[in-house]
Amino acid sequence: MSAAQFDLAIIGAGAAGLQLLYEYYQVPAHANAKVLVIDSGDRTKKSWCFWAESGSESFPFLIEKSWDSMLYKTSKGESITSEIDPLAYHYISSNHFFTYFFEEFIPANPNITCINAWVTDLVEKPTGVEISCKNGDSYIAKKVADSRPVKSTGDDLIFQHFSGKFIEFEEPILDDSTMTLMDFSLPASTPEMAVFHYILPFSKTKALIETTVFTRSAYDKVTYEGIWQEYMALHYSNQKFNILSDENGTIPMGVPPVKKEGTIFSIGAAAGNMKASTGYAFTRMHQDAVLRAQNQSSKTPKRFRFYDKMLLKIMQKEMNKIPDVMDRLFDRVSAPLILRFLDDKTTLSQEIGLLSQLDIPLFLKHLLR
Repeated sequence: MSAAQFDLAIIGAGAAGLQLLYEYYQVPAHANAKVLVIDSGDRTKKSWCFWAESGSESFPFLIEKSWDSMLYKTSKGESITSEIDPLAYHYISSNHFFTYFFEEFIPANPNITCINAWVTDLVEKPTGVEISCKNGDSYIAKKVADSRPVKSTGDDLIFQHFSGKFIEFEEPILDDSTMTLMDFSLPASTPEMAVFHYILPFSKTKALIETTVFTRSAYDKVTYEGIWQEYMALHYSNQKFNILSDENGTIPMGVPPVKKEGTIFSIGAAAGNMKASTGYAFTRMHQDAVLRAQNQSSKTPKRFRFYDKMLLKIMQKEMNKIPDVMDRLFDRVSAPLILRFLDDKTTLSQEIGLLSQLDIPLFLKHLLR
């Protein structure tokens, strides 16, 4: 029996794979194309956040909450609140995202075939790419988009671990117009890990409050739970609240691998569409999906890879300096410019001005290494 044939196969129905699926069908020439989506079934709860100008948001119809104001709290407890106009910070829950795709978008298109399987091998043949699955099934596709992660290696690999909780306070104490990008006020950072807190207030009573840790160590649930409790005791000791749900995860932080191009091409984190020094990925994946759907590939200027390498070197060697580096950055540089820099959308002259405000001896030391 011959293998089923498709115009495109997408391995992985996560943020990258489903964004590509959507954008692929926005191209008129693909209206009748047959697409195979191979899904492992992972529906781990995630919060996908990004900043964008009005009119250029990724999937605006799925955005559940936006903020025009951003707070940074220094390691000394000082608050720096900034309007980030013309940008806004946006939130999409993975639950809302997956519900849309699996209950609306995919069922509405009979040319999409979704299967639950693990891919074991990809072989390019004259008839197309042969896709072999663990259950013994095989398929043929003209092109394959592969989001399977490339395993990171190295003694200096950094991880971003996060341990958060969605909570509801009994009293309306939150300012839901301002999100907290980083709060270093709890003195929990050590030479082995940099710790800050991240807050998304959805209303005056509900929020996601998350402990974020940069470290070389493995995930430590007990330690992170303790840090979260300390943070709540420091800032909300007189407030009663209920824990609605948890959100936990890990993002490897490293310079992106060399991505596959051609008939089999990489997407998602495997294609380097995750910011090495921050872990932000949703917008990058969407931008890549738009180009891939049009048979193009995205390229990031090499200097941004250099900046990421520099910051990662500091994290690897001097983790306890991260709060000071970030304090100095947010004290001296406007928030919109910082966000554009983190999104690789600044000019070289803007980058020179921004970097000149940082601890030059610290950066030069790691440059010379």
